[in-house]
Amino acid sequence: MSSERGGREVELQVGDELLKVRSGERLIDICEHHQTCIMFSCRAASCGTCAIVVEQGMENLSPVEGLEAIVVEEVSEGRPNVRLACQVRILGSACIRPLS
Repeated sequence: MSSERGGREVELQVGDELLKVRSGERLIDICEHHQTCIMFSCRAASCGTCAIVVEQGMENLSPVEGLEAIVVEEVSEGRPNVRLACQVRILGSACIRPLS
């Protein structure tokens, strides 16, 4: 995990779990460290297994880039605020849950 980066502490709600994390951390690292309900497979924005719904704080996540936009369009089925957890950095407080 990248807590050595010295980011400020923020709250991240993953499903029913409220976590204290550091801004700048990768969501995949946070989820694996805390063994959350978010599942991962390819870890490279190509399968959509880690699709999440951002219930609050979309503005506090790193921007969508490259392949993620294509995969999100395929897996979201038109639902708003969907991201791939393997591509997200936490920049501030947010609330997320698995897509499925």
